[in-house]
Order: sequence, then structure tokens, then C-alpha cells
Amino acid sequence: MRRNLIVPTLFAIIAVGNFVCPATGQESSGDPIWESGVGDRVMAAALSPDGLYGAVTTERMVYLYSQNGTTLWSYPVSGGRSVAVSSGGERIAAGGDHLLLFDRNGSVIWRYRSESRIQDIAITADGRTICTGADTGLLVFSLGDGEATPDVSGSFDANDPIRSVSIDSDGAGIVAGADSGNVYFLGADGRLLWNYRTGDNGIHVAISRDGSTIAAASTGRTVYLLNRNGRLLWKSSMPRAITDVSISGDGSRLVLADGGISMLNRGGEIIGMHATGEEGRIRSVSAPSDTAHILAGAADGTVSMFRVQPETLPPDTATEPSRPSATPAQEQTTSQQDTALPPATPVIVSACAVAALAWRRRERR
Repeated sequence: MRRNLIVPTLFAIIAVGNFVCPATGQESSGDPIWESGVGDRVMAAALSPDGLYGAVTTERMVYLYSQNGTTLWSYPVSGGRSVAVSSGGERIAAGGDHLLLFDRNGSVIWRYRSESRIQDIAITADGRTICTGADTGLLVFSLGDGEATPDVSGSFDANDPIRSVSIDSDGAGIVAGADSGNVYFLGADGRLLWNYRTGDNGIHVAISRDGSTIAAASTGRTVYLLNRNGRLLWKSSMPRAITDVSISGDGSRLVLADGGISMLNRGGEIIGMHATGEEGRIRSVSAPSDTAHILAGAADGTVSMFRVQPETLPPDTATEPSRPSATPAQEQTTSQQDTALPPATPVIVSACAVAALAWRRRERR
């Protein structure tokens, strides 16, 4: 009787909620809320800080969704690469051959022609500050009281193509990831405060809402967690190449797009995973809110919203204090430090998969 109970139980663990088999002694479940298809490869996905609106872009179209998955509107774009959404969906910014700013109804508020294709875009919670990353560097746009269109309020030329940008809730801190593997931390005016050299390439970055925690991830399968002053808290190797990273508003949870979805806590431990088939490989994720929602975009054009049950998340194990009272007074450069965690290899996932396969074969017999 015992043998008959064990394997079905393991299979149940795999099946529940799509987020399965995290590290030993930890559980995290994720319930798919809705799915939609856009017909083309999803280049970027963005969830509003309050979790009420989501947007995705393909090379040809940008889409805005409500919390329940209803398509509110779509708009044609050229060379779409990035998208960002402010709280309440008040402002939606889309980047590609142009920078477009929309209101919640899909009307174009402003259009800007960049010198080179915009690779990534970020927007503050109030929608008043936008930053873009491109081959020619980083630009900061600000929208003042009573102004209908933003003005360029800052810039940064790293002599290094910027592939990823992120901004904290009030626009005081901006982080950029470059082709060279450098992570740049900038003030609101684009002034460089520090530079962290990962030694990797294909760096994607995300900053927590309060600006205290910065996540960086590389296609070389390494994840880095830094504090606001550029000090490395830890780095860890992952099983697969990473194409996107997001961090929750309080900095307690990292979400990676690595073909599927991997979720880590602030201590660097895997607390959840979601696998997909080869055609449905997830390439972009967004989880900036503390409502435990994840918006994901896949190579086959699938857009998915997941809910991760907060009561199943393990407690935060990090000891790093909250946001410092002051940022560095002058530019500084930091490099890799010996704070490496063991490779985050999901051994239990393999065991669960084997058990499920054995159960299925047994059922067929």
C-alpha cells in the first residue's frame, strides 16, 4: 500500500499550480490566471506596480491587458523591443524604432525618434519619469506638472550599448545593464554613481521599488544581487541561460525568464519553477508588485499571468538592511567579490520528473 501512495503523491506535487519542486523544505505554488496569444514572438512584458495592468510588445504591436486578461487595446509599432507601465495603467511607454507614450485608453500622448533603436524602457510608478537604453546610451525623460510631453532631463553615454534599464518608484535611482557585462547605477539626472563589472555578457537588470536592491542576470547563467551602494550580496549559477529578470517591489523575490520561470528568494534559494515546451519558451517576465503576480511572454506568442500563493513562500533569509539613507557621493567602481552561492541546480525537479514518468508508464500498463 505504501508504494501505491508515494508515486501519486509526488505526481500531485508536480501538478499543483505549475510552480513546482523548489529547494528542499520549501514550497511555492503558482496558479495560472489567464493566457492569451498575440501571434508573434513576445519581445517584452511589463506589469504595472499595482498589478492591475499588463502590457506586452512584439516587433509589430503593443498590447494592454486588464488584470483578468481582457485585451483593452493594441497599437502598431515598428521594431518593438520594450514596454513599461505605470501604476493604474495611467501611462504606457513602448520602445523600438520610436519611443511612444500612451494613456490608459491607448491614445498616443507623445512620440520620440531615437538615434538608434530603443532596446529597453522603464517608467516610474507615477508615470512622470521614463528612461531608455539604446546603442547610443541612456536617456531620461521627465514630465512636469501641467506638461503634456516629456523633456530630456538626463543622459548617460557609457560608450557601451545599453540593453536593459530599470528605475525605482520615485525615479531617484536608475540601473542599466550593458553589453560589456557592466551594471551602471545612475542618479535621476543620469549621473554615474557606480559601476559593477560582472565579467559576463548579455546583462539584464531590475531594481526594487524602494531602490535598495538590484538584481542582474546574464545569458551566461549567473544571477547577481547588489545593494544600492554597489556591494555584491551574492551571486549564483543557474541551470539555463537567462533572458530576463524582475524583482518584487520589496526586493524579497527574484523572477527569472530562462525558457521557463525560476523564482528565487532574497537569500538566493530557488523557491519555485515553471517549465514550458520548446515552442513555448518564456523569454520575458515582469513581477514588480508585491501582489505575487507574474506576467510572462513566450517565443510562440503566448502571454500568461500567474499568481504565486504568498502564504507558501518561505521567510526572507537575507540579513541586508533596508534602503540606505544616502547614495554614494561620487562615482565608484566595484567588481566581483567572493560571495558566490552554490549553483542553484534544481535536483529535486529531476527526481520529481522521473517519478512522474514512472507513474505514467505504470498507468499505461
